[in-house]
Amino acid sequence: MINLFPEEILQNLARIFCMIGIISLITIGLHNFYLTLKSGISYVKRLHQIPCSRCAFFTGDYRLKCTVHPYSALTETAINCSDYEANNNQKKPILYSIKHKLKVKSNL
Repeated sequence: MINLFPEEILQNLARIFCMIGIISLITIGLHNFYLTLKSGISYVKRLHQIPCSRCAFFTGDYRLKCTVHPYSALTETAINCSDYEANNNQKKPILYSIKHKLKVKSNL
C-alpha cells in the first residue's frame, strides 16, 4: 500500500495548525481586551465631566440629588446643564476634619 502522507508529516502539520489556532485566539483575545479597555477609559472620562457634585443645587441626598433637575442629576444628560452654578461653599473632606480635630486635641 502506498502511503502519500507519512504519519510524521501529518503530526507536524497538526502541530503547526494547532499553534496557529492558539496564537490567533490569543491575538484576538488581546485585541478585544484592548478595545474594551479603550472604550472603558473614554466612558469614565465622559462621566467625570458631569458637574453635579460641584453644583450649588446638588443636595448629596440619594432621594433628591438635585433640586432643579432631579431626574437628570448625575447622568450623562447633566453634562451640559444650563442651570449649573458653581458651589463655592464646599464642605471640607471628612478626613481633613478628623485630622484637624486630632491636631487640636494633641495641642491641648
